[in-house]
Amino acid sequence: MGVTALLLSLIWAGLFAAPVAVAKTGATYDADAKVVAARGAAAADMRAPSASIARVKAERQARLQAEKKLVAAMTELGDARDAEALAKEAADAKISDERYGSDGSVTLTLSLPWSKRHKKR
Repeated sequence: MGVTALLLSLIWAGLFAAPVAVAKTGATYDADAKVVAARGAAAADMRAPSASIARVKAERQARLQAEKKLVAAMTELGDARDAEALAKEAADAKISDERYGSDGSVTLTLSLPWSKRHKKR
């Protein structure tokens, strides 16, 4: 196998190994890692006395935004549980990436393990 063919096969495999969007929910699903992830972002409250104080509210808002996306993705992926159970599971999602702006804004990514037990039976 030539170098060009090897590179093309690696690129081709990488295209299908990457996380894919879950409908129009704003979340992604990584089939290899079996993880659903969603990003949330919130601007800082400019009336807050400092960036660190503004960051508290922004982080809470960003997390709620990401949790809503996770619930929508779980529903789209076929989870038959009621909205309350889905919201509870999304609230337990772990932060896999978090970035703070100097003004107190926050962008975070929540990740949730996804297995076959979540799907309809």
